[in-house]
Parts: sequence; structure tokens; C-alpha cells
Amino acid sequence: MINTLTSLRLIFALMVFGAHCYVIAPFFDVHFFKEGFVGVSFFFVLSGFIIAYNYQEQLTEHTTTKRKFWIARIARVYPLHWLTLLLAALLGGYVVYTGTADWCRHFLASLTLTQAYIPRPDYFFSFNSPSWSLCCEQLFYFCFPFLIPLARNSKRLFLFFLFCALLVVIGMHFTPEEDIKGYWYVNPITRFPDFIVGMLLFQVYRYLKDREISYRQGTIIEVLSIAIFAGFYLYATEIPKVYRYSCYYWLPVSLILLSFALQKGSLSRLLNNRYLIIGGEISYSFYLIHLFVSLTYVEWQKQSGWQISWMVSVPVLLGIILLLSLLSYYRFEKPMNKLIKRILNNESNGTTFIESASH
Repeated sequence: MINTLTSLRLIFALMVFGAHCYVIAPFFDVHFFKEGFVGVSFFFVLSGFIIAYNYQEQLTEHTTTKRKFWIARIARVYPLHWLTLLLAALLGGYVVYTGTADWCRHFLASLTLTQAYIPRPDYFFSFNSPSWSLCCEQLFYFCFPFLIPLARNSKRLFLFFLFCALLVVIGMHFTPEEDIKGYWYVNPITRFPDFIVGMLLFQVYRYLKDREISYRQGTIIEVLSIAIFAGFYLYATEIPKVYRYSCYYWLPVSLILLSFALQKGSLSRLLNNRYLIIGGEISYSFYLIHLFVSLTYVEWQKQSGWQISWMVSVPVLLGIILLLSLLSYYRFEKPMNKLIKRILNNESNGTTFIESASH
């Protein structure tokens, strides 16, 4: 585990939270907060990096199998997704449908994480809206073992990325404004290059990690990466939104990830803080829980007629979401992760629990 990257997960999850706070108060309906959707790009690139970091060598050397890899990913993604989907369905009001059969189609799409392939907001944002990104992750995880032959040769992987990137940029240019979200923001196929960026980043990391980089140099690199990211972030209003959904942020996100993965500077030491690391560990729960908690609060506020200042409600909601995320991670995510691995690995081997599957 690279602790600095775990801590960054919390920071970017908070950016996503800020991007969604516009549902609570108009104060957040401005570029500085709404551009926080870059957190999704960060998580996609991070996913490519971390999956390559943890599994590329294992799959290359056959010390693990595709099946074990996929079981580990299923155990990580599905339990909490299904729980939050059920909660969203029980709370109601999170899906637009025309009848019982239509509701069932929406639910089935969300249940199987296929809703983001349908370029209609009533599908890809139905029930627990943030779960659309899990459709993308599911595709990434399925494809990763088949990318190993490409990953063995950095040049081939880079050429494959260039081909994908070229198609993305051309496609974005010719897509009508009203269709960009369905085709370029949520679509798993068109977000696939984000994952490839992360895999390429791992190749660069592997080359640099044992190089001599002084503490001072490492600090300068970390500060510069933040400055470049901030520049891209603040200047983004000048860039068409379709490009900001992914390719515009490939470079600054990659610089942030690489500089802090190397852990050579003073800012990395700050990110090794125990509480930030715990925050990063619960970021998946935070991400899946935060929006429907906020929307439930907004609905309660409308029905009750109470008008609570966002300066009070937002910190309180953030505290509640963090507490729920801690509870979810330690009392649900981790136990269910182990249980599903044990069940599925026992089924695949016909033997008792495989100890290595718990890692």
C-alpha cells in the first residue's frame, strides 16, 4: 500500500462531495466547487495505477489467476454497491420511470452495473447516482488481465493509449453538447483511456522509484505538481466541458499521482498522517454514501419547512457521512469482502478457505 495515495483518495472524495453540495445551497453552484468532478478522473487514473502496482507482476508471473483477481474485485465493489442501491430504492425519489416494468429495467441496470452504457440520464444517474462510475471500474477490471501482454512492453502500451486518446479527442470534437455527458463522462468505453493512463503511470513510477531524489528535490516536485494541477483546475472555465471530463486532466492528475507515489518530499510526510490514511480507506464508502444522504436531507428540509444555513448543515452532513463511512467500512465492507472471497474461492477450488485470497 502507498499511504500517500490512500490519503489523496480522501482529498479527491471531498472534492466530489463539494461538487454535489450545490443541491444543498446555491453557494456551491460555482466553478471552484462544481469542477470537483475531476475527482472521478483521479479515481479512474488511480485505479489503473494501483491495479498495475498490485497485480501486473502477479498476473505476469502466474502467481495469481484471472479468476482470483476478478473475485477480489467483485468482493470489493459489489457488496456496498448493492447495499446503497437497496437503500436508495427504499428511500425512493432517485429514479425517473413510467411504470413498474420501467422501474424494474432501471433497477436491473443499476444492479448489474450496466446503467452507464445507456446514454440517458434517467438510467446512468438513477438510484444511487455515483454508482455509474462503478460501471467503468467493472469494465477496467474485466479488461486488465487481457492487457498484461501490452503492459509488458511500455512502448506498445503507450501506442495503444495514443490510438485511444486520438479517437477520444476526435469523438469529443464532433459530439453535440447535449450528448457529451452520456457519451464522454459516464460511458465506460470512452473512460477506458483514463485507466490506461494509470497503467502507463505505473511504468514511469517503476522506472523512477529507485532513483536518487533528494528530500528537497522531492518537495519541489510535489509542490510543482500541486501548482500545475491548481492551474489546470482554475483555468478550466476556458476549456469546453467535454474535454474536462477526462483528457484535459490526464496530465495534472498524473503529475499529482506520480509525485506523491514516489514519497520523496515533505508533503508526502504530511499525507502519511494516520487519520488521512483512514480517511482514504473509507473513501469508497464515503463516495457511495454522500450524495443520497445529502439528497435525503434536502428532501427532509423541503417537507419540514426548516431553513438551516448551509454553514451549519454542510459541516454536520459531512460529519454524518464520515461516521457512516467509518461504520460501513469496518462493519460491512471488510467483513463482506472476506466473506465473498471465501465463498467464491471455495467454490472455484472445492476446498477450504484459501488464505492468500484475503490479501
